[in-house]
Amino acid sequence: MEIPTRATIIKQVKKSGLKIAAVLPFHYPRALLRVYGFHPMEIWGPPHVDHLDGLQHFPEYTCKIVQNATRFLLDLPTATIDCILIPHTCDSLQGMASVLKDFIKPDQPILTIYHPRGRRESDLLFMEKELKCLAKNLEAVSGKMPTNEEFSAAIELEDEATGLLAEISQHRATYDVSDREFYTLLRSREYLPTEQFIQVANNVPKGIPELKGPGLMISGIVPEPLELFDRINDLGAHVVIDDLACCSRRIYKTFKEADPFKRMAKQLISMPPDTTVSTPYRERFDYLTQQMQKSHARGVLVYNVKFCEPELFYIPMFEQTMKDAGWPFLFIETELSPEIPQQVLNRINSFVEVLS
Repeated sequence: MEIPTRATIIKQVKKSGLKIAAVLPFHYPRALLRVYGFHPMEIWGPPHVDHLDGLQHFPEYTCKIVQNATRFLLDLPTATIDCILIPHTCDSLQGMASVLKDFIKPDQPILTIYHPRGRRESDLLFMEKELKCLAKNLEAVSGKMPTNEEFSAAIELEDEATGLLAEISQHRATYDVSDREFYTLLRSREYLPTEQFIQVANNVPKGIPELKGPGLMISGIVPEPLELFDRINDLGAHVVIDDLACCSRRIYKTFKEADPFKRMAKQLISMPPDTTVSTPYRERFDYLTQQMQKSHARGVLVYNVKFCEPELFYIPMFEQTMKDAGWPFLFIETELSPEIPQQVLNRINSFVEVLS
């Protein structure tokens, strides 16, 4: 299973004539970017970036995704990206958008999109207006005015990729790849052109993987570094299901509305229960309980970025709910470093021993 690197994709995209949008985590309208001639390259706070450089713009308690991503963007050659899109996923990312717009002022335009924190009719109308506002800004940057047919084609293609992501995520046990290979594939959705992701996803080797030990649910924002999955396997466990922001929390429903903006708006508020959109805790934990039962997971590992407030608000209730249901629970905060600290590995090892 060969997946091109980000650097390779950037060269391909630039050669094709498309513009590149650097996109921060994590709910955003892919089809809207596509129809205006932009290819999204997502930035999840690369662990190899020295976050200390980001402290000149943000306080120490700011999420490391924001610190690292800001430094990464400032280090990129100006010609690499054509705009920066920052969803209002949390207060830290909203603050990042303000800092970039008002103080750093990079050459690329800074675009934003705000998500409603509910799923009422008013939330849907709000989401539609946000998408139309973003469309005007994309039009100003690209000079394109897409037709309804182009909107429909873009949405249909993205729906196909989302359907594949759902199929693969929910049937992990039928793919003969390691955990690291599996999540490398899922995360390639962050930067691969949609057509290439569909091609790669359709060619994942089928079969029964050689996974040993108890199965885990892994939750959190982003599992960096991906070496984490190797270490979990080395310690005698494997991942059977995830509740990751960069993976299963972006399995949206599909709709057949004639109006493309209403269709995209419905989709963007149809994600599974998610901390960043203030899902009622009972709805979220009922959903996660169902996922645990369906996957036969034996315990929950929350591997989360330090200072991620939306996640932290749910942790006490999350832990209690899982323990009440009889599932062991381990919460780990990380610094987004390129290597996993030994003390973290020791804690995971002890957790696996409990499950075994």
